Amino acid sequence: MMMMLIPCLITLIFIHSIVAEVTITPSPADLPSNRYFVENQLPIADQTHELVKVKDIVLISQLSNSVLVKVQVDKYGVAQQVAGFQVANPNSNLHGLGLSTKYPGMVWLTLEGDHKLVLIDPMTDSVTDAPKVIKEIDVPPNGKGPHYIGEYEDNLWVSLKGSDEVLRINYENPNDFKLYKGEKTPIFVAQHPINKMFYSSQDKVSKIMKINPANNQILQYNVDTSKGTTPVGLISGPKGVWFALLGSDKAGTGTFGFIDKDDKIFYHKLKTPLGKDAALLHLAFDVAYGINHQMYLLSSSIINSNALDMIIKVTFDEQWTTIKNEEVIMIPTQQCKAHRLLPTEFNIFATELTASKLLTLFSPLRNKKKKISKNYIKQSISIIQKIKKVVVDLKSDPGFGSNLAQL
Repeated sequence: MMMMLIPCLITLIFIHSIVAEVTITPSPADLPSNRYFVENQLPIADQTHELVKVKDIVLISQLSNSVLVKVQVDKYGVAQQVAGFQVANPNSNLHGLGLSTKYPGMVWLTLEGDHKLVLIDPMTDSVTDAPKVIKEIDVPPNGKGPHYIGEYEDNLWVSLKGSDEVLRINYENPNDFKLYKGEKTPIFVAQHPINKMFYSSQDKVSKIMKINPANNQILQYNVDTSKGTTPVGLISGPKGVWFALLGSDKAGTGTFGFIDKDDKIFYHKLKTPLGKDAALLHLAFDVAYGINHQMYLLSSSIINSNALDMIIKVTFDEQWTTIKNEEVIMIPTQQCKAHRLLPTEFNIFATELTASKLLTLFSPLRNKKKKISKNYIKQSISIIQKIKKVVVDLKSDPGFGSNLAQL
């Protein structure tokens, strides 16, 4: 019996010698990061707009039929289940989505057609559970078309596209509100992290409105049209407020801007062959931007059919004044009028306005590296221990030396 096992045992000895002399360790793949795409199909709609994420559920607004889509995703953002829910009626024009900090897990909605602000419980335990309405707030008289919505302490700040205004309203006491008259057309609203003023992008006039909530003073700042036009995406970020310039229906300029605490505007111009003429609609910062100094820009064909739909990753220096690197990532479905960005810890989401898709951009190699390394080490140690035991047992066999000499 032992003689029959000897060839197998000799093979194990040979494997042991290889393991002992040749080391195998994880090595960086040197592949571009975030190169893996999944385009998750959503219910068909003419316009797919905003998105937020609560737990493992991504909520997406479809304005054209006022449908709220719930997408359950895995760790990497790949859709596992999808369900749609009619919000009010098909003409209510669901648009804005904003996470609540006062009510964790709850989400604010805007109904552009009904001129309403709505707080919902998205019911994240199940994709198929219909969201529940917690609170409804009517936009004050003469205010129309709530678009963006954001919660700031006890107030909601809302852009009103239909009446060219920005609304501040106390969600606990809706009688406490203020309407700020702007120019055409307020799109986003953001609070400056340093001076605490509020700013709104006005795309039709290429201006940015500044609001002082303490004295209700309004100032208007012109975008430098030699740099670009049509400010749309506008968000709070490192050291100030950042905004994207979409350009015209003929061309983009690959330019985005930054407003410091003294309202000085600085412009950043992309330089890569594809980025330098990008039509920048939206922007968002990486969740680890404090460490990696990275942000994402969304180029869109929304008003320019010649523009490319792209996600552009930009890395800054530690002072956020100089671009160090640009990486352009093409969206697989072109002419989708890419609309919004949402970075998370493991991936980046983007909505495709006319394609009814949720794009997921992720890197499984980067995210699985630690797990693979640990499993590799555990398995290697286990195999080596088993082989060593076989070798010890073999050495106790009188025929060990002669059989080994036959190799």
